[in-house]
Amino acid sequence: MTDLELEQMIAKLATKAPGHVGICAETLDGNRCITLNADDVFPAASSIKIYVLFTLLVKANANQLSLADRIEFTPTSAKPGSGVLSHLDPGLRPSLKDLATLMMMISDNSALAMLVDYLGIDDINAEISRLGLEHTCIGDWSNFKETYADSLSLSAGTPREFVSFLLRMRRGELLAETQQETFWDIMRIQKYIEPLRRFLPASPWAREFDMPEPVWVASKSGTLDDCVTESGFIKIHSGGWAISIMTRDLPAVSSDPHNSCESLIADISLQVYDSWAPHYE
Repeated sequence: MTDLELEQMIAKLATKAPGHVGICAETLDGNRCITLNADDVFPAASSIKIYVLFTLLVKANANQLSLADRIEFTPTSAKPGSGVLSHLDPGLRPSLKDLATLMMMISDNSALAMLVDYLGIDDINAEISRLGLEHTCIGDWSNFKETYADSLSLSAGTPREFVSFLLRMRRGELLAETQQETFWDIMRIQKYIEPLRRFLPASPWAREFDMPEPVWVASKSGTLDDCVTESGFIKIHSGGWAISIMTRDLPAVSSDPHNSCESLIADISLQVYDSWAPHYE
């Protein structure tokens, strides 16, 4: 299948969504690329946590902090939504790496809030700007319970900017080797069988059980009332591709019993895999 045919097939799939859809996917070698509304701005939801992780590693790379540094989980640190910290007793002192792992593995919002407070919103947005990502930003998650419905105020981005960043990361352009390895290691920990990985021959437990792993997925998904999104890198042998699928203007996601946009992301990811994976065999 040519990329034009793939793009047309995916555009047809996207018409089934109850809202606006944006897509970008590009291979690591830059030889193949598909887009649909790739430069439109969407709520990034929890996918913005990718850039919080990146900023943490930038500061570790510059010896401004150590990933082993510990900060206390206090009653005001607890945030609603996904995660486990908000259900635990105050007084825990997780390391910065622990918080990053919780933030990416189970999308822990309390871990996110603690890291954002420690790093500073301005510093995170400064790192995003330094990358040249003009439409990507993180907002104030400190009052998440009151502001989560205003999805664009919490975080924003475009599919093309997510893909550009992930490709630069995979090419080793942005961090020293040690921190780059940590980035991908933590990105791969996400344990939910999220949409990008749902139909692919990739297991989130392969490393833990010493299983063969010809394909792995490093991604971060996100869901708010009016959006569903996931951005990540699909590795096959020595290559692979970055992909970002974002939605907005949805009816309340909680009222969709079949989570149709998650299914859409899974279907699109499978179509890209079926078209591009044979070139890596």
